[in-house]
Amino acid sequence: MSAALPLFLPEQHVTFIHTADWQLGMTRHFLRGDAQARYTAARQEAIGRIGRLADAHHAEFVLVCGDVFEDRQVSSRVIRRSLDHLRQVPCPVYLLPGNHDPMDAASIYNSRVFADNKPEHVHVLDTAGAVQVRPGVSLIAAPWTTKVPLSDLVAQQLDRLEPGDDIRILAGHGRVDVFAPQSADPSLIDVDELERAVAAGLIDYVALGDRHSTTKVGDSGRIWYSGAQEVTNYDHREAEPGQVLVVELTRGQSASDSAPAQSVTVTPHQVGEWAFRTVEHDVNGGDDIAELRRRLDAFDNKSQTVVQLALRGSVSIAERSELDMMIEEFTDRFAALTWWELRHDLVIRPDDNDFAHLQLTGFIGDAAAELSTSAAGDGEDAIAAQEALALLFRLAGGSR
Repeated sequence: MSAALPLFLPEQHVTFIHTADWQLGMTRHFLRGDAQARYTAARQEAIGRIGRLADAHHAEFVLVCGDVFEDRQVSSRVIRRSLDHLRQVPCPVYLLPGNHDPMDAASIYNSRVFADNKPEHVHVLDTAGAVQVRPGVSLIAAPWTTKVPLSDLVAQQLDRLEPGDDIRILAGHGRVDVFAPQSADPSLIDVDELERAVAAGLIDYVALGDRHSTTKVGDSGRIWYSGAQEVTNYDHREAEPGQVLVVELTRGQSASDSAPAQSVTVTPHQVGEWAFRTVEHDVNGGDDIAELRRRLDAFDNKSQTVVQLALRGSVSIAERSELDMMIEEFTDRFAALTWWELRHDLVIRPDDNDFAHLQLTGFIGDAAAELSTSAAGDGEDAIAAQEALALLFRLAGGSR
């Protein structure tokens, strides 16, 4: 008597880490002195935090979906130190070439320093197509082989797929069409096609890179940008930076039903430690300056925080001098403090009383009077005169 067929084919399950856009070696023009070195190190040290997260969740592998390195010109120091951090990750790591580090003739992945220092458990997804992680689990890789692809690289891989029993994770990089509806870029990823592949059971999860903020795409819950492991832009541009995704996938299939039974759980986890914050504030007097101080004081981890200021309003010369001293103080306390020039609109309103108590005479007094006249006008000359008056006020001892 033959054995009865099982009600279900064996269930497949996998847990992995989805991350992207490490851009190791990235520089930011507003970081000065040791701040840039600390930011560079933080981007590398996040790899260790990702490894510990993988260990805590028993992840089978880490998938990095493009732009592992900032460009092919990163120093050998960046490459070696990054690979040292990867050496500590307790599971296989798969690196997908993206637009910053494409798999072309000059690829960083072909360099001697990368090849000589790459740990054995680190794998470059340098060839398009399926890569078996283990029996029952496959990656479908869509690496960039040029900085300017002329087609949807992800769609090319979908077109080659046939139904199968494996859990399939598509690893891609680039912009999706729903976020660039007016673009004629031929490399845009077609979200509708992704959703159709998911619905048909051809793909269980689409892991994307290129967008630096954690973002769910479409309605299936199976298409995600992980975002970058450390912040790269201010919070009005990157809403959810510094995260990676712990992804759990299950696939089983009834012997009497061709449709697979699938489940997915995607959980973001914070691994980044830096913050780039935008502060917009109206300033029209001393109380507003005091409130701005309270806002800046409230930030934690100032040595790992960059603040972009946009102030609007008008202040007296004395108030501007007080504001300048406060900005100087917080510039020392934060990793960087910069101006958002597009939104910054703070003017000085000259007041005869500003210099009265200083009793300026001679050449300095004449200069103050001339600058006050110019500052009352409009245009770039008036702005320059206002700045000069504020500096003269401080040099003359108007601020304590």
